[in-house]
Amino acid sequence: MKPLLYFFILFFTHSFSQEFKIEHKRNDDKTVSFRYQKSTPRSVTAILEFSFISNTSSQSKIIQKLNKAEGKFITLKPSNPDENIVFNYTYKYFQYTINPKLDQDFVYILPYKKGAKMNVEELGFLGTKYSNKKQPKGWKAYSFKSDIAQEIYPTRKGTVIEVIDKYEPDLTKTYSFYNNMNSIKIEHSDGSIASYSGFDKSDIYVKPGDVVYPVINTLGKTATFDNRGFHLINFSISYLSTINELKISSLKSNKQIESVYITPHFFENGKTIILKKGFPYMSDFDEGTLFQNFSKRQTKRYKKGKPID
Repeated sequence: MKPLLYFFILFFTHSFSQEFKIEHKRNDDKTVSFRYQKSTPRSVTAILEFSFISNTSSQSKIIQKLNKAEGKFITLKPSNPDENIVFNYTYKYFQYTINPKLDQDFVYILPYKKGAKMNVEELGFLGTKYSNKKQPKGWKAYSFKSDIAQEIYPTRKGTVIEVIDKYEPDLTKTYSFYNNMNSIKIEHSDGSIASYSGFDKSDIYVKPGDVVYPVINTLGKTATFDNRGFHLINFSISYLSTINELKISSLKSNKQIESVYITPHFFENGKTIILKKGFPYMSDFDEGTLFQNFSKRQTKRYKKGKPID
């Protein structure tokens, strides 16, 4: 059997649009409050830089990794409380959390219903073959395949940051691969990003901004892939890193950022495993795996059969 191929691209940009902004306010006590607002559910790495500043002890560059829609960025306090703080500043931002602190011990739950079984294949990187792109660091992506439509669940708790639901498969043809697949991206609390593609256009149940949980929230159902009638979901986990260990404070453009892929550990048959290509795996979980990202309150409510939000 030829290896399955798929091409995952994670886009990251920075700009000065209304997608993200920082504003400041002078207070009566001569402090200065800087607050941010962002309109995207994605996290943001923001850099606030002072070209001139006096009467305060602030650093020249302030870096924040921001998840909430709005909030406090920094408050400057005057060294001399009788005088104003004087400053000039600019800011820039990059989508997603750059150089996140990953939870290396996290155990993921297979992305389909408990008791369901799907065959696993590893996906090759098409960028090298078709567009002379260098294979990303740590490249690892999977395809979960089934003869029937499957409900797909998140592998861990996260926030939906992107939904694409505009494609209809051509069931008159046979494909080795195609890029135009309905997909969902979910950002996790540690800054990693899961990509799921292969959904039926009419069966996607989430939208950007939704917080979703494994086992509890169905993302959608798989679509028929081609005229052979099978279903699959393509899956990968990645994060953004500065190239050559560059400090975030030195970032100038997206060319200094790269995607790095993760080889996830999954729970299966009471063990923590790394998936092997060409094998079927049955989805399962235990309480310890399920509740990794749950608060104590959410865990109690889940056990009582109540909504956890």
